[in-house]
Amino acid sequence: MHGMVYCCSPCKPRYRRLVDSIYPTNARDGLNGANLNKLTFYASSHPEKLDRIGDYILQRLSRDLYRLRFNQVKVSVETMDSLLQCCHSSPSLPQLSEHHLKMIQKLLESNLPYMEQLGTDSFVKFSNIEESAPCYHRQYDFFISKFSQMCHSSNKEADKVRIAGLKGLRGVVWKSVTEDIHGNHANIWEKQHMDKIIPSFLFNLQEDEPKTLSLLEGPFGESGSKDETVNSLAGTCLRELMGKASFGTLRVVIEPVLRHLDLHKKWQPPPIFAIHVFRIILYSIQSKSSYYVIQELIDHLDTMSSSDASVRIGIASVLSSIVSIAGTSIGPLLLSIFNSLLKHLRASVEFQQSKKCPSTEDEKTYQETLINAMGDFANALPDYQKVEMMMFTVGNIPSLSDERKNREGDAFLQHVLVKTLLKVATRFRTSYLATIFTDSFLNTLQQLALVPDPQVRLITQKIFHTLLDRHDNVTSLQSLDLETDISDLQLTVEKCSSPDQMFMRKNAHSIMVSLYRATALMPEDADLKEHADAILCTMLLFCIEAGYDESIIELFRLCFGVQTLAMDQEQPFSVEKREAMHNIVARYLNVCSQLLAIPALYQHVHQVKTNRVKGSNEDLDEDVISTFDRNVVSEALKNSGKDVTQLSVPFLASRQSEASYLEQMDMIDGKAVEKFDAQSMDSSFEWTPPESTQISRRNTVFSLDGGSTNRVSHLQSLTGLPVTVHNLKEFANRPIDKLEEKRQEESYQKEVLQRFRSTGFEEISDEIARNNDETDIMRCISRILSKRTEKVRMKNEGRSQKPKNIFSMDMPAFVSVKPT
Repeated sequence: MHGMVYCCSPCKPRYRRLVDSIYPTNARDGLNGANLNKLTFYASSHPEKLDRIGDYILQRLSRDLYRLRFNQVKVSVETMDSLLQCCHSSPSLPQLSEHHLKMIQKLLESNLPYMEQLGTDSFVKFSNIEESAPCYHRQYDFFISKFSQMCHSSNKEADKVRIAGLKGLRGVVWKSVTEDIHGNHANIWEKQHMDKIIPSFLFNLQEDEPKTLSLLEGPFGESGSKDETVNSLAGTCLRELMGKASFGTLRVVIEPVLRHLDLHKKWQPPPIFAIHVFRIILYSIQSKSSYYVIQELIDHLDTMSSSDASVRIGIASVLSSIVSIAGTSIGPLLLSIFNSLLKHLRASVEFQQSKKCPSTEDEKTYQETLINAMGDFANALPDYQKVEMMMFTVGNIPSLSDERKNREGDAFLQHVLVKTLLKVATRFRTSYLATIFTDSFLNTLQQLALVPDPQVRLITQKIFHTLLDRHDNVTSLQSLDLETDISDLQLTVEKCSSPDQMFMRKNAHSIMVSLYRATALMPEDADLKEHADAILCTMLLFCIEAGYDESIIELFRLCFGVQTLAMDQEQPFSVEKREAMHNIVARYLNVCSQLLAIPALYQHVHQVKTNRVKGSNEDLDEDVISTFDRNVVSEALKNSGKDVTQLSVPFLASRQSEASYLEQMDMIDGKAVEKFDAQSMDSSFEWTPPESTQISRRNTVFSLDGGSTNRVSHLQSLTGLPVTVHNLKEFANRPIDKLEEKRQEESYQKEVLQRFRSTGFEEISDEIARNNDETDIMRCISRILSKRTEKVRMKNEGRSQKPKNIFSMDMPAFVSVKPT
C-alpha cells in the first residue's frame, strides 16, 4: 500500500519530493543548486529526517548505478556530501554517515575506474569532517582492503587508480586517528590493517625511486610540484602515517616495512630505497622514539645473520646512514646497541675464518660497513659516551698478555676491532689527555703498539694521532722531510696545561718506552717508511700538545736511545731500517729545534744534516760525525734555561726502569714535585706517583735526620770521599748502577732474613723498644715540649721586643678615671 502511495508524486513525503527535485530532467544537466539548498535547509531544520533522507538517496544511487546512469550517480554523491557538510553538528549525523559509507562501498564495488575515483573523493571529504557524536560500531575493514587493492592496480589507468587508492588510505588514517582520539572503536593500528597499508605505501614509493644517495640528504618537506605523482603521494602518506604513530604502535608499523624490504630484495647494495624509507620514518616520528627504530633494525640483522652477505651489508649500510638522524635519543641503549654491533662483527670474523664462508671479500665488505656504522653511531653521541664506547671496544679486544691462549682468528679479530677503535676515536675531540688516556686504556694502546701484526701497530699509532691532535696539526706532520721549515707547516702550538703536565709526568717514560720498542719492531718491507712516519708524527704530537720541559727532555732521551739502537751492531737490523731510525731522529730534532727556537740546537742539527749530505753516508753507524752529540744538545738546552739533568741518564727500555726513573725524578727535582702537589689541590685530576719497587738513594743519602751517622758512613763507603756538598751533588747526579743497587737490595734482604732466623722474639722486641721514642714517656714529653718551644720561637721571630704585660701598660688620659 505504501509503495503504491509513493508512486504518486503528491502523496510522497516532503523529504522525498525535495530529494527528487535535485535530479535534473535532462541527464546532461548538472545538479540543481536551488533545490539542493532547499533540501539542506530542510535537513538542518528536521535532523530526525536525516536517516530517511540518506536511505532514500542511497536507493536512488543504487538504481542509477545499476542502470549505468553515471550523471545521476554523481548528483547523488554530491548531494550526500553537501548534507554531510551542512549537518556535521547534528546528533543524527552518525545515521547519515552509515548511509554515506554504504554509498561509497557500492561505488568501489563497481570496479569502474571513474566510479572508484568518485567514491574515493567522497570518502576523503567524509574523513575531513569532525563528528561530535561517536560511532562505536563503525569499521573500515572493507575500505582498507579495497583501497590497498587499488594501490596495486596494473590496468590501463593504473596511475589514476593507485592515486585514488593512496588518497583513500590516507583518508582512512585521518578518520581513524580522529575517532581514536574521541574514543571510537575503529583502530587501524592492528596488525592485519598495517600489513595491508604499509606495503601499499611502499609498493608505490618504489616507483621512480632515487638512484643516488645525494638525493636523500636532509629532511623531507612537502613536494613543490603541482602535479601529484604516485611516488610523491606515497611518500606523503607514509610520513603522515608515521607522524601519527605513537611509541606503542611503532613495532606494528616497522615489522611490515622490514618484511616488504626482505620480500622485494631491497637490501641489495646499494640499498638506496631502504635508506630512503628509513629516513622518512626517522624524520616523521618523535625524536625520542628514534632509538627504537635503530634497535628494531639491529634485531632484524640478528634474524638475518645467516643470510647472504649482501643482505647483511645492505642492513648495515642502512644503519650507517640513518644513525646520525637518531642523534642522542639512542643514549639509553648505548652499550646494548654497540654490543650488538660488536657481536655481529665478531661473528663475521669467525665466519670468515671458517671453511663455510663462500666469499671472503663480501665478509670483509660487511665488516667495513659495520665499522663505518659504529663510527657514525659514535659521531651522534656526546663525548662522554664516545669514551664509554672506546673503553667498551678495548674490553672486547682479545687478550694481549698471553699469546699462547689466543684462539685461531683472534689476531684478525684484533685487527678489525682496532680499526673500529680508530673509527670511533676519529669522532672524539680530546680536551685533557687524562680524560681519555686512563691507565687501563693507555696500557692497552701501549700493548697494541707492540703486537706482532704490523698493521695493528700502525693503526694504533693513528689512534694516538687522532686522540692527541687537538689543533688539527696531524695533516701537516704526517709526511715530513729533513729540510722541513715549520713556517710552512702553519702549526698551532699552545702552552701545555697543568693537568696535561701531571699526566705526562706520570706516564711520559712508559710512553717513550713503547715508542722505542715500536721503532725497533718496524717491518723491513715496503711499509717501513709508513711506520717511521707514523712514529715520528706521534713524537711530534706529544711535543706540540704536551710539550713542557720534562716531557721535551724525555723525547730527547728517546731520540738518543733510538740513535744508539740504530748504531748497535748486535741488532739484526737491515741497512734500510737503520737509516729509517736515523731519519726519525733527524726529522724530529729538525722540527723540535725550530719549535724551541734555540739557535745553538738548530745549528747543531743543521750541521749534522750537512755532514750527512756531503759525505753521502752509506753506513751511518761507522760515521761518528753524522750522529747527533748528546753533550752539544745538552749544552744548548741548558743555556736556554732548561734542566738537562735527566738528559744524561741513558734511555733504558724496560719495565723495571720506569720505577727507577720516577724515583730519580722525585729525588733530583724536588721542587717540581712540590709545585705539582700544590697544583693538584686546584685540579680535578688526581695524580699519585707509583710506588717504587727499588731502593732509592733519596732514602739512603739525603735523609740525614735520625740515624745520620750510619748513612754518612754508608755514603763514605760508596764514594771513598769525605761528605761535602760537592760530593753529594756528584753522587746524586751520577747514573744509576742497576747491578749495584740490585746487589745491595739482595744483601739487605739476606741480612734481614738472617736476623729474624737467628734472633729470638724477645730480643727483637727489646731492641725495637729501645730504639722507639714513643715507648718512653719521658722522651715523648721532651719531644713535644721541644716542638712547642720551637713554634713559639718561630712566632716571635721578627718581633722587636717581648710583648708587655697588660698590667704594666699606661692607659691614655681620656680613658682614665680620676678619683673624686
